[in-house]
Amino acid sequence: MTSNLTSPLSLSNSLPTLISTYLPVSLHPFFLLSYPIYPKPTSSFLRLSSSNPPTQILYDKGHKDVYYALSCAIIFTLLRSFTMNYIFQPFAGYVLDRNRILEYRQKKVKMVEETKKEKKHRHHLVTRFSEQAWSMLYCTVFWTLGMFTLHSVPSPTSPEQLWGIYPYTPLPALTKFYYLAQLGWWFHQIYVINSEKRRKDHWQMFGHHILTITLIVTSYIANFTRIGVVIHVLMDFCDIFLPLAKMLRYLSYSRSCDLTFVIFLISWLFSREIGLFLVIKTSYLDAPRFIKFKWSPSTGQYLTYETYLGFIGLVSLLWVLASIWFYMAVKVAVKVVRGQGAEDSRSDDEEEPTEDGEGEEAVLEDVPQSVGTTTGKALNGSANGELKKRR
Repeated sequence: MTSNLTSPLSLSNSLPTLISTYLPVSLHPFFLLSYPIYPKPTSSFLRLSSSNPPTQILYDKGHKDVYYALSCAIIFTLLRSFTMNYIFQPFAGYVLDRNRILEYRQKKVKMVEETKKEKKHRHHLVTRFSEQAWSMLYCTVFWTLGMFTLHSVPSPTSPEQLWGIYPYTPLPALTKFYYLAQLGWWFHQIYVINSEKRRKDHWQMFGHHILTITLIVTSYIANFTRIGVVIHVLMDFCDIFLPLAKMLRYLSYSRSCDLTFVIFLISWLFSREIGLFLVIKTSYLDAPRFIKFKWSPSTGQYLTYETYLGFIGLVSLLWVLASIWFYMAVKVAVKVVRGQGAEDSRSDDEEEPTEDGEGEEAVLEDVPQSVGTTTGKALNGSANGELKKRR
């Protein structure tokens, strides 16, 4: 009797066990990492990498991994909708309402009901806030996960670890999950930019997402996941601070927004400009020293001179795009310091008029990877939703 009662309880301690037990086998690739293997303690992989104990389950790669990435994309889409509608929007609405009440109290005037335009503007602020909050949440969680993945490897950025153990296969569960979840995120981003109101840089961002997906897929197939995790960590870090700066601006916390924007610029300089350049440098100089050019899919070796140049070319293109956007961000910062208005290079194609009847543009564009500004009504509004004319 006791064993029958405790058996289901023991299953509940393991989500993968529950999935494999109660879901049809045909659905397993959507929720479980595919191709598990148990490497022998004497395998060359275990001799070269001390980060994987002999008893750890490792994972090979195959076409079923696409199902897992698509499942992650769907889950991200559902989580985005849930967090925006039930967490971030209520929070932003509460703060804006509180700020409006405090503003009327400070002015010692009787509170009046919001006009139709003010309600529309408030809805716009709440929506923008929730969008940025979702981006910040994802980047914070996956940057932390990426750092944990790197921390599990001794000297993770040394040439010996980045290139000396190539081909890096099979993969630990955390590394495989991290990589496929990142791929699912960019599939999710493709859906987002095509389901929402199209912006002026739509095709620029669409091209960036396709480039990123190409880099993830090719590095995953070609067993360059070690350097791939480093690139992910570098790219995700500053994406924590720009959404946070915009969230603070939407709630009219201008000083905190300015400070966060400065932190964002510094983090971009060190992570994307310097960090990505060092990735290109080690790819160009160190990869040929540790890896022999050889095309042998049966042994997991895909580095030929052509693929070597192609990989460097793709990462270099990503660095060039990052440099262009960093230049745009610095221009925005300089204009703000000088007290000038900053034009929005990423506003909606059809701008909504502000309460003052002006289609003015302001600082800080909606970014994960590009930099510009969001519509002025969202960034220059007062706490009660009324816009102040620029002097």
